[in-house]
Amino acid sequence: MCIITVLNQGLRNGGGVGDILRRPSNQEPLFAARVVYDLLFFFVVIIIVLNLIFGVIIDTFADLRSEKQRKEEILKTTCFICGLERDKFDNKTVSFEEHIKSEHNMWHYLYFLVLVRVKDPTEYTGPESYVAQMIAEKNLEWFPRMRAMSLVSSEGDNEQNEMRSLQEKLDSTITLVMQLSGQLSELKEQMTEQRKNKQRLGFLGPPQPNHHVPSH
Repeated sequence: MCIITVLNQGLRNGGGVGDILRRPSNQEPLFAARVVYDLLFFFVVIIIVLNLIFGVIIDTFADLRSEKQRKEEILKTTCFICGLERDKFDNKTVSFEEHIKSEHNMWHYLYFLVLVRVKDPTEYTGPESYVAQMIAEKNLEWFPRMRAMSLVSSEGDNEQNEMRSLQEKLDSTITLVMQLSGQLSELKEQMTEQRKNKQRLGFLGPPQPNHHVPSH
């Protein structure tokens, strides 16, 4: 009864168990011990322990709320099927909203799973047989993880554009090199012609005067 009374009355009263106990006179020998007991019960149980319990409860609810918000944010910014984030579809032919509604609609995948489960296995098509086998093996590799057809086609177009740009740059570089080679050839021919002219002038040269000594 002592434990039940302390827990029942001590926790429900704002001042602790001292509110329901007999108030001793200050003349009694245990008056100081009673004051210390009431203060310790109030600080340790009422203030510290209860606040710790309330703090744990509040922190738990705050963590749960944060986790819920984080999951909602992931669902808003990440495709549930392939896991690609919203920024992967920036400046692409297909927006993120169109991707999650048409290309990777989660409900379409759910309907397909239900179809595979309720359909007669003898009537399976090729893809349905493959998916049914993967489901039986609990293998999720048939999901397009980090892939999307719209991004593949867009990346292919980008690669073709890059290849076309590189080919144009290569053609212009080849043309420029051919022009420079032609200019160098012309310059070489001009220098060769000038050297031949100099050699020809050096062989011919101006005639030297002939000085004859008069004979006596």
